[in-house]
This record gives sequence, C-alpha cells and structure tokens, in this order.
Amino acid sequence: MANIFETARAKHAYNKYLKGLESVEGLIETLSGPFTIFIPTDAAFDRLSDDQQADLFADPGKLALAKVLKYHIVPGYFTADDLLDRLFLKTLEGQRLRVWSDISEVPLGEEESDIDGDALSYISRDTVTTSIRESIKINGGHVIEANVIADNGILHVIDKVLVPQFTML
Repeated sequence: MANIFETARAKHAYNKYLKGLESVEGLIETLSGPFTIFIPTDAAFDRLSDDQQADLFADPGKLALAKVLKYHIVPGYFTADDLLDRLFLKTLEGQRLRVWSDISEVPLGEEESDIDGDALSYISRDTVTTSIRESIKINGGHVIEANVIADNGILHVIDKVLVPQFTML
C-alpha cells in the first residue's frame, strides 16, 4: 500500500491540494502518520474566486496556504464510522473542525418487501448505515468519498475547501 500523499496522487482528482502540500516546505515529511486528511477536490478549489486562488498559491511566505492545508489534516485515524461519534476534531493547524451528519434530511423511502427475517434486518441496517455515512459534513463540506485507506492514514474526499477562522483569502 502507499502512503497518504502517494494514495492521493494516484487518484488524480486532488492536484491543487497536493500542489500546495508540495510547495510548503516540510509539510509532506510531517505526514508520517497516522493522519486523517479531509482532501478537497480540484472542483472545490475552483469554487474559490480566481483572486482567492491566486492569493493562496502565490503567497510568498506560504503562511496562509500552510494554515489552510493543515486545517484539513487531523492527527489520528478516523474512519467514517468514527466520525459519526465525534462533534469536533482538532486539526494540525490548531483549530477544530465541526463534524455532523444530516441524516434527518436523507430520504430513506418506504417500500414493501417480500424479504423476511434476518435478511430484511441486514438490508435495513446496511441502507441506514450507508445513508448516514453519505450525509457526513465537515464544517459544511460534504464527505463525497470516505475511507480511502493508505499506509499512514486515511483520506476522506470533501467538496469544499476548509478555511480556518481569522484567515483571509
């Protein structure tokens, strides 16, 4: 298996985040693990304005970029199931991320079934568990792919760039 950085690079969907990691001196070496990374897609970065992206990546001291990148990294190994038992996670940047699930907004539907006994119970539990996992939010960003496992941690793909409080972009 590969480390977190190599695992993310193989997906080819998080290039902007990875480019940022490479540009901040010593940050990749810090990721020896175990770490949980909430990695935003390139599309999440594209939702930032052109000026915000330019300011973030052209920052001469890389201070704002380092803060934003570290805000996506949590020391420890947290699967999607572990996230359901948390309200907050302390980041490498020092501030906390808010974790919640909006399962009440996920329609599960009601259908009649001719499946009986343990099989129905299993299917129901699996459907509910999957719906809950798919509804996990980190600071308002949805986890769109959970539990991408690496040697030294785990990745959860999110659809939002997380910006720590008091950080100007």
